[in-house]
Amino acid sequence: MKKSLICALICVPLFTGCASTSDNAATLDRDQAVSELTVKMDNLGYNPVTIQPGVDEFLNMAAAILERQRKVIGEYRTQTENFRDVQAFLYAYKDATPEELKLAIATFDAGAKSEAEMIEPKITAYSQANENVYNQNVELTKTLMLEMAKSAYILSEHGTAVAQATAVKVGQDTLNTVSGYFGNKEEKEEDPQDLGTALLKATDQLSLALEANEIIDLEK
Repeated sequence: MKKSLICALICVPLFTGCASTSDNAATLDRDQAVSELTVKMDNLGYNPVTIQPGVDEFLNMAAAILERQRKVIGEYRTQTENFRDVQAFLYAYKDATPEELKLAIATFDAGAKSEAEMIEPKITAYSQANENVYNQNVELTKTLMLEMAKSAYILSEHGTAVAQATAVKVGQDTLNTVSGYFGNKEEKEEDPQDLGTALLKATDQLSLALEANEIIDLEK
């Protein structure tokens, strides 16, 4: 619920849709989602800007949050790759009671030929790694909530600049679509010093950070 609320804070001023990752939890392919997200994050970038006093702090905080969330989602991805056997084991016993799971672990380890094949030490390591990532994610959630609330005010204060930048972006997207049919698509570079463009980029950065934050949150 809290993430639907902060998602609304950032999306309403822009009159755009904002789907929560948690709304699609049942069908979410986490590996694919993380892979696509990291590409989007890196493409959007994390560079600080100097455009207008009073707004620069928000713009640069959005970039910093995205960079921090990129680091956390990277740790999450590494954890997923390193503990696939543990995740498979836990998934197989996802409906088991604590006692049944404990028995399953003991039974599995009794058949292990070496300590390296035992599942209990791996589950312990996985739990510790998972807790570390989750704690970092919780801290970022708090920061995200504050910045998204702040974004609603800043966007309303600079509504004209945002509206103009949005109109230009929509027009360019439409032109690219039409041009693409004729094989002569040309990308027009955005002006990084344009206030409206920078504000749109900041909201995109916060939205991507939120999406990554939710993916990790689903694991808890």
